[in-house]
Amino acid sequence: MESLIELCDLIAEKPEQFADKLVWICGRCPSAEALLTGSPRVSRSQLNAVLAVARFLSKCPNYDDQRPKSLLLAFYRAIPSSFTPSFWPQSFGNDAIASFFNDYFAYMCRAAESASDFATDIAGFTGEIVISATGNVSGDLGISRVFLNALALNFPPILSSDANRLVSCLLERLEIMVPNSPRELISSEAASSQSSPLSLNHFPYHSNERASPGNEVSNASGSSGSVADDASSSKGIVTNGGSAGWKSNVDILNVSTGLNDGGGGKGILISFEQESLENLEKQEIAFKLIRHILDKATVDSKLLEQVRLVTKEQLQSMLAFLKIRKRDWSEQGHLLKARVSTKLSVYQAVAKLQIKILASVDLDGKSSKRFLHGTLALLIEAAEACLFSVWRKLRICEELFGSLLGGISQAAVARGGQLLRVLLIRFKPLVLTTCIQADTWGSSQGAMFQSVLKATCEIIEYGWIKERPPVDTFIMGLATSFRERKDYEEELQQSHDAKDKQAASAGQLNMIRLLADLNVSVNKPEVVDLILPLFIESLEEGDASAPGLLRLQLLDAVSRLASLGFEKSYREAVVLLIRSYLSKLSAVGSAESKTVAPEATIERVETLPAGFLVIAGGLTDTKLRSDFRHRLLSLCSDVGLAAESKSGRSGADFLGPLLPAVAEICSDFDPTIDVEPSLLKLFRNLWFYIALFGLAPPIQKGQVTTKSVSTSLNSVGSMGVIAVQAVGGPYMWNAQWASAVQRISQGTPPLVVSSVKWLEDELELNALHNPGSRRGSGNEKAAVSQRSALSAALGRRVEVSGMGTISGVKATYLLAVAFLEIIRFSSNGGMLNGSPNSTASRSAFSCVFEYLKSPNLMPAVSQCLTAIVHRAFETAILWLDERASETGHDAESRESALSIHACFLIKNLSQRDEHIRDISVTLLNQLRDKFPQILWNSSCLDSLLFSIHNDPPSAAVHDPAWVATVRSLYQKIVREWIVISLSYAPCTSQGLLQSGNLGLRALWLILHFAVTIWYFLLGVVQSFESFLIASDILTKYEALDISKVRYLAMVIDSEEAQELSKVLELLQWVADIGVKSVCLYDPEGVLKKNKEPIMQRFSSANLSEEAAVNGRLVTRRNLTLEFVSFEDGKEAVAKAANYLFVKHYANGTKEKSDFTEPQMAEALGAIGSGGADPDLLLIYGPTRCHLGFPAWRLRYTEIVHMGPLKSMSYGSLVKAIFKYTMVHQNYGS
Repeated sequence: MESLIELCDLIAEKPEQFADKLVWICGRCPSAEALLTGSPRVSRSQLNAVLAVARFLSKCPNYDDQRPKSLLLAFYRAIPSSFTPSFWPQSFGNDAIASFFNDYFAYMCRAAESASDFATDIAGFTGEIVISATGNVSGDLGISRVFLNALALNFPPILSSDANRLVSCLLERLEIMVPNSPRELISSEAASSQSSPLSLNHFPYHSNERASPGNEVSNASGSSGSVADDASSSKGIVTNGGSAGWKSNVDILNVSTGLNDGGGGKGILISFEQESLENLEKQEIAFKLIRHILDKATVDSKLLEQVRLVTKEQLQSMLAFLKIRKRDWSEQGHLLKARVSTKLSVYQAVAKLQIKILASVDLDGKSSKRFLHGTLALLIEAAEACLFSVWRKLRICEELFGSLLGGISQAAVARGGQLLRVLLIRFKPLVLTTCIQADTWGSSQGAMFQSVLKATCEIIEYGWIKERPPVDTFIMGLATSFRERKDYEEELQQSHDAKDKQAASAGQLNMIRLLADLNVSVNKPEVVDLILPLFIESLEEGDASAPGLLRLQLLDAVSRLASLGFEKSYREAVVLLIRSYLSKLSAVGSAESKTVAPEATIERVETLPAGFLVIAGGLTDTKLRSDFRHRLLSLCSDVGLAAESKSGRSGADFLGPLLPAVAEICSDFDPTIDVEPSLLKLFRNLWFYIALFGLAPPIQKGQVTTKSVSTSLNSVGSMGVIAVQAVGGPYMWNAQWASAVQRISQGTPPLVVSSVKWLEDELELNALHNPGSRRGSGNEKAAVSQRSALSAALGRRVEVSGMGTISGVKATYLLAVAFLEIIRFSSNGGMLNGSPNSTASRSAFSCVFEYLKSPNLMPAVSQCLTAIVHRAFETAILWLDERASETGHDAESRESALSIHACFLIKNLSQRDEHIRDISVTLLNQLRDKFPQILWNSSCLDSLLFSIHNDPPSAAVHDPAWVATVRSLYQKIVREWIVISLSYAPCTSQGLLQSGNLGLRALWLILHFAVTIWYFLLGVVQSFESFLIASDILTKYEALDISKVRYLAMVIDSEEAQELSKVLELLQWVADIGVKSVCLYDPEGVLKKNKEPIMQRFSSANLSEEAAVNGRLVTRRNLTLEFVSFEDGKEAVAKAANYLFVKHYANGTKEKSDFTEPQMAEALGAIGSGGADPDLLLIYGPTRCHLGFPAWRLRYTEIVHMGPLKSMSYGSLVKAIFKYTMVHQNYGS
């Protein structure tokens, strides 16, 4: 069957070309004569052929040949014969039949949607087929049932004239009692229990009521009116002044069903238990089919009224059904669950039918308004019954509840929204009831809560446009309800629950959650402005001003509203949250802190930090993100200063929870840009306290002994131990805080606040300590502990004895710098945050060297800063070493980091400061010796060559002596690189030198040495030539006849294709050169998966799945891109082989011809995989092969290997294209 479907899809792509294959499939279908005469029987192959033809028509509904349609119509007419097992193949069970009918009707309906003539033909037979299925008495009832189930999923077109007959037939044959008028609903309980299995004792009407739909609906609607409960009256409802009034849902059920009197309730329960599952399934099918019929055609108004009465009767019976307690049923366990689930499925079908009727009735006149009122009231009462039912946890009950709410939201838009005010009044108690339900406690409120949320959002979205005042009132009513605890307590008084107080609190919490979710879904600033002030007022002055669950929920909701990014509400919410967090500091260490509520600690440790994180992750506006970054960093400074005078542990406890939010808000911050001094000082303060409180992850692999500096350090607590342990570990805090510190380091600029005396002036640094702090400038013991930690962080490169001139605050500050710069390299190899389009170096060495540029540094400080540079370099080497065995993308990231660091150090050789140049030379030589692959790295070679040719970029004034010194240094480095690269040649032949003839070994060594020199010099020459071409120095490459390159293909190794920025840069070069048609290929389809970002970058480019049309290239002004992978070639070969097989072998021809190249080309073209032949193929990768590029497209293609993608250059690309344009190709005779 799968091969037949594949062939069918191939035919559907080009039906005219494969018409003979379609004829062959049609020939496998049963003929019309065989189906419509006698007792037909079909085989599996015939059924598969029927499905294949139906699938073809669903894809090509307007196909000219009428044979496929006639075959399907013949089979469609013969469906009544399929209700007997003899029609089907042997061992073809009901499951297989159901699968066939499902697929068949899905294809038929799809074809009918696009072909009106075919739909008319189908409609002519649908009525009789449905009637035959419902009236099947001689055949297999199981087959007719699976047929009707399939019909309920995909209902075909019907004739308008058949609609009334079908509805009547379904109501009659599936045992659904149809009242002729509302008066027939007045029946005694005993009489109704003896009628059809669906008949129940319904809500009785007054004997003087008018038998009109409007009056009947008004009674069911629960509209205004006085109600008197006459227990002795069999009618149960008393009119007052000519209008009938209804009690609440619970009262109605008690009166009408008799569930509380011990008498009639048992009869109703018995009537439910007497219903068979088979009959319930029939009713479900019937209601589904009637809904489809109403969707396809218009029925008589009287018949529609009967259907409406049936659905009303069913929904009213549902109220009684859902009130029955589980223990009252005679069945228990799985049997009871199956019965209840089936019954609820019937009610769900009824609810959907009622919604369909709501959309089908004539909505003009007063009667329709009364009908809408009644329908709305009934749907709301049914939804409330679901909420209070013992079966509310069943999935089908949740789905039923969702269907009822869908009808309620649809009622909102009926009659142009005229009932919106009434709907919102009735809908509010339902929302409150949903929030009160105990099943909705906790973080997961359940499906019913989500259904209420969805319906509420739909109603508000519609009412916001149609009539806003009642919507505002509704929202305000919900927003104020969470503050009125008595509303929830009154709702629960009937249940006599011992936990009323707790349940009411849960209702408040869920209402707050609902309002927050509502704002997130609606996403309107006006709605936020309605709700947020009430939340803030409750937090500041109401019940939520004291610690508790209510306050925690409100704070979470406020943070979610702020994350929407509406400026006014954002600022109000952020001010409140920050003030709340700072207020927690004052209680620490006080007498009241010993009796503080647990919720207060949860608020500080969990709720408020989580709220800050939500805001940081939700804000998208650049201005607001910048504002929140500044506010959050200011909060960290205030928290650090307030907590600094206390013990170190409490300082970490206060600052640590804020770090994940800081990391998130700094995740998009580029540290290479110019930063405002105020913001830079906030970053400095943050890292000062991170170092002071020991929040940074340890920066030493070996654990340092946590030994106090002196025995008298007890006067300052355990600060000496904390400081040294922060350097060597183990880490004492939450692992998420350590991860956040690592992320913050990638977005932190160098902590150089001022270029003049940024470290010598201690006034600002001393301000980071409280006046009475035990770690201030006056405490020498605290200073000694900080110097010890700093010495440990620097790897003992600077001893504590050499730091005598460094004060305690300076030592802490230098320790913060050490933590920051070392963590940059340990977390991700020293790669900074930055935009892909940024020209600044992403190497963290650009930050490390900033500290050394400050003039007039003290010797001790200069030594510490130099030691920090070396420690950062050691960390970078360690990070690269640990990933030496990585492969794939991780290996590419490692090599990229190595190249970026080396290029920065090369460029840093041009610094004016001799000390910086000397350190750069030292580090570059160590990097070169440790990782010799950078000797041949194209980026490093380009950087060296360009640096020799160009003037130093940092030349502020003309200084010939300095320029000469820098150029001399670069020339020296180049000479050393050449010599060292040549020295690596013998090392590769070491194994050969240890065995064999000495002369042969010497000859091999000489040859290998010569070849190595040749390739190195060739690489240098090519890099230099590429530089000259890119600089427009070689003018001959300017005369480039790009018209000869009509189609360019670029093959890129899949691992290298992961670096999308390189691919985009290469494409930009190609577009700048003037190539109009480009094919991008990689074996694993990486580029194909990244098609969208590539097309977004080249917005004017055209996407073409085929680069050629009828053998000639499409001429376009803009760039045309084609994406190909190895799988495309495999699929093309498989489809071409199938095409050739079908054409030459499957038609029964005895002579089998050998396939020729033209036939293969024809097959590939037929399936749309021929494609244009590239003129030039450029291969970017480590190997010299086309990596599986479709070989049939390389017949006349020039292939050039360009080397790895990371070594690409603009000059080499221009050279390759220029060389091709100068070649004359001979194609032979």
